[in-house]
Amino acid sequence: MTDRRLLIGAAIAWFAIAMLAIVLGPPLGHDESAFAVAARGDGPAWVYRSVGVRLIAEVGVALGGAEWQLRLVSAVLGIGIIFAAYALGRATLSPRTGAWAACILAGAHPLALRSSELIGDIPATACVLAGLAVLAGELSRDGGPRWRMLAAAPAFAAAFYLRYGSAPVILLGASTAALLWWRAVLRRPLVVLASAALFAGLLAPHFLQSLHETGTLTGILRVSSNMPRRAYAGEGLVTYLTSNPFQFYGALVAPLLLCGIASLARLPADWRPRVFLAVIAIGQVVLLGVQSHAQPRYVFIATVILVLLGIDGLARFSPARLRAFALPLVVVAWLGVAIAVPFYTRFLANARAPLTGAAHAIRADAAGRPCLVVAKAVTQLMWYTRCREHLLRDFSAVPPWRSSPVAYVVHVPRMSIQIGALLEAVPGHARSVPVDAAGAEVWQVSP
Repeated sequence: MTDRRLLIGAAIAWFAIAMLAIVLGPPLGHDESAFAVAARGDGPAWVYRSVGVRLIAEVGVALGGAEWQLRLVSAVLGIGIIFAAYALGRATLSPRTGAWAACILAGAHPLALRSSELIGDIPATACVLAGLAVLAGELSRDGGPRWRMLAAAPAFAAAFYLRYGSAPVILLGASTAALLWWRAVLRRPLVVLASAALFAGLLAPHFLQSLHETGTLTGILRVSSNMPRRAYAGEGLVTYLTSNPFQFYGALVAPLLLCGIASLARLPADWRPRVFLAVIAIGQVVLLGVQSHAQPRYVFIATVILVLLGIDGLARFSPARLRAFALPLVVVAWLGVAIAVPFYTRFLANARAPLTGAAHAIRADAAGRPCLVVAKAVTQLMWYTRCREHLLRDFSAVPPWRSSPVAYVVHVPRMSIQIGALLEAVPGHARSVPVDAAGAEVWQVSP
C-alpha cells in the first residue's frame, strides 16, 4: 500500500463512520446543547464556551436546527484530524509514519465515535497538529524557515477559538520548537517574529472580548480553566496513567502509546523532531492531568503524537514480519468502530432519554408560553423546551414561581430533586406533568 492509498483509505473510513454517527445520532448531549442554545441566542453568556464551536452551531441552526444539521459541519471539519496527523508525521518523522497514524486514528474508538459531535475537541486537535507540522517542517530546514511558516498562525488561532484549552499546548509547542531549533530562529528571525505577530493579531478579538466581558485580558481563559471539575490536584493524571488503556485510548492506540514512550530510550542521530513531539505529548498529559479530571478527548493531541512515535518506534525496532499484520489489524479496527456506532448511539440515547422525555413533556404542557425550568442539568432542557433556566444548587436561590408565566421542576436519575423540600424553601403548589420516559419526573409549579 502506498502512503497515498493509506491516507485515502483512512479518510474514507473516518468519514463513513462520521456519517453513520450522524444518521443514527442520539439527542444532543450536555455540551452540544449548550453550544446550540448559544447559537440560537436565547441562553446565558457562557463566556468560557468557545466562539468557534458556537459559529459552527450557528450554521446548524440556520440549516434547521435538527440534530444531524447541527452536527454536520463539525463532522466535516473533524476529518481534518486525519490529514493533519499525516502532515505532522511527514514533517517530523516520515510520510509513511504519518499515513499509518492516520489509519490508526480512523479506527480509534475514543476519537472516531466522537467524530460527529458538536464539540470543538477534534477540529481543534486537527488545527493544532497542522500548526505543529508547519513549525517543525519549516524550522528543521537547513536554510531556515520560509515565509510559509506564517500558515502556522491561523492554524493555531483556529485551534484556540475552537477550544480555549488548546492554549497551553500551543504555547508549549511554540516554545519547544524555538528551543530545539534556535539556530533556525536566529537565521531568519523576521519570519519567526512575523508569524508570532500574526498569531497575536488573530487573537486580538478574543482579548478585546475578554476585556469587555470580564474586565481583564485573560479573564475568559481563567474562567475556562476553572470549569473542568477535579476532586484533587492531579486527579486527571492518575486517571490517565491507571485507566484500562484499551478502553480509554483504543485497542490499537494503547500498545502504540507504550511503544512511543519506550522508543524515546534510543533516539537516532536526528533526535530533535522526536523530542519535539515527546515534550508536547507528555506536557499536555501532565498539564491537563494536574488541572482537571480526565477524559480521552482532553488529550487527543498527546494521543495522536504518541501514536506517531509508536509507529516510528515499531518501524525502527520491530521485525519486518510483524508489520505484515498492520493492514489487517487496521481494517478490523475500522469495521469494529463502524459496528459499534449503532450500539454506542443507542446507549447515549437511552442515557439521555429522561432529560429529553422531560423536555418534550414540558414543551407540550407549556404550549408556547414563556417558561422557566429548574433542574440540576439544564442545557438539554433549554434547547428542547426554549425555557429560561435555573441551575439548581441552592434551594434559597430559586426565583419566585411568579417570575415566569409557567415554571417547571425536573427530576432525573443521578440529578434528583425532592419536590417537597424545594416547596418548603420556595412556597408554591406543584402539579405532576406526565412524562413518557422512565426515571424522569416533571412538576409544574405555581405560586
